[in-house]
Amino acid sequence: MKPDRVRAAVKQAQAILASYVEPGARDGNKTINDLLDVLDDEELIEAMERECARHWQN
Repeated sequence: MKPDRVRAAVKQAQAILASYVEPGARDGNKTINDLLDVLDDEELIEAMERECARHWQN
């Protein structure tokens, strides 16, 4: 997975959370489902695990 894809997923998740904390009506279930749509991606999870492993090796 390209690092750009990981960054894009993080930015998308941040946007979802930013929208949730804005004043007005909130839908926690929708927010969680939107986050899962972005972050519950096997390829993304594997890329993050590899990155963490690399980080801890140094």
